[in-house]
Amino acid sequence: MKKIIAIMLAAVMVFAFTACGSKSSSKKTLTVAISPDFAPMEFVDTSKSGQDQFVGFDVTLAKFIADELGMELEIKPMSFDACQAAVQTGNVDIAISGFSWTMERAENYELSDWYVAGDNETQQSIICLKENAGKFTKPEDFKGYKIGYQGASLQQVLVSETFGDMSDVDTSYVFVDLGTAVEALKAKQVDFLAVAHGNGESIIASDSNIDFTGFDFEVDEIYKNNVCLLQKGNTELLEKVNAALAKALSNDYYSGWYDASKVYAGVSTLDELGFDDEGNKITE
Repeated sequence: MKKIIAIMLAAVMVFAFTACGSKSSSKKTLTVAISPDFAPMEFVDTSKSGQDQFVGFDVTLAKFIADELGMELEIKPMSFDACQAAVQTGNVDIAISGFSWTMERAENYELSDWYVAGDNETQQSIICLKENAGKFTKPEDFKGYKIGYQGASLQQVLVSETFGDMSDVDTSYVFVDLGTAVEALKAKQVDFLAVAHGNGESIIASDSNIDFTGFDFEVDEIYKNNVCLLQKGNTELLEKVNAALAKALSNDYYSGWYDASKVYAGVSTLDELGFDDEGNKITE
């Protein structure tokens, strides 16, 4: 029974706020780039096909924004760094893929107002094979080891800030996609991976041989929420996107979307998220 409720709750919470109004072929299309290797933010449901296969918090947000703008949504899956290039070249309207604010992005894109996706950006961690779990809690513990991360990510910034001056920590392992990075960790080509904590939970949930090291990065407040990336100068679309984000925030949609995405990704159960057998949020 609880399993059925969990599936129903995930489906309702992920899509309830995005089904406002009917779609028609006369609507213009909003193209959104995502890197669908980053559960629970964006990932692939292999039981589905076409546009329906792309799920997760950022996909829900993209659907909501498109609906608020009265547009059809077209998801464009690509690598994380390609998402950013696609915005710069105008090949897509927006990139929504767990992006944090960085100075470089602020200089090269129009950045939306912040949106809040649980602990995805507020906590940044390092994962490892379970045999090393709990043994690495401070920067000097990583001397003599190899740390990998996804290119053009916040994790790359944090690794550079934390370990850049430590010549005895190898931080040269840059991966285009997280799936490849995880396989490299499992093959012991790298010793550790720097990840967003929520994504780390998803990786660990799907592989019992991986765990957290016990080390979390110190994350500056400016990095702690997510932004959408738009082409520099596209302030008209930026204004509309920010209005949609303000509506989602004022209606407290974000927490429900994130909880549902964690259930969908197999990271959390209803009990862990504090729901009763009827699917109601427990508030006491």
